[in-house]
Amino acid sequence: MAEVTVSFLYFEGCPLASRTRSNLMNAIRQLEPDIRIGLVEVDLKDKRTPDTIKHWGSPTILIDGEELTGAPQGSGDHCRIYKGHGGVPSVTEIAAAIGMVLGRTVAVER
Repeated sequence: MAEVTVSFLYFEGCPLASRTRSNLMNAIRQLEPDIRIGLVEVDLKDKRTPDTIKHWGSPTILIDGEELTGAPQGSGDHCRIYKGHGGVPSVTEIAAAIGMVLGRTVAVER
């Protein structure tokens, strides 16, 4: 069985975090049990969050440490907007990115 770690980076008050989390959870539900997905949620404003990831915008999805769209890390704490779909990644985009990391094509319901 394929395994992948998905990190959801966010901070409270970011208006797009909730919708992004919802799309991520929907993608995970559709991919499991074929793909074992370990989900880690990281509050970017938490004092315990490592400095190495504090400068990602909220929300950000990392798949095995790689950003969902291939975007580089930012230079400060900020809300980020993804292209299309009202500023958040779609369920299909998230599932496809997870599949790419694993070297396979995945299909999900829209």
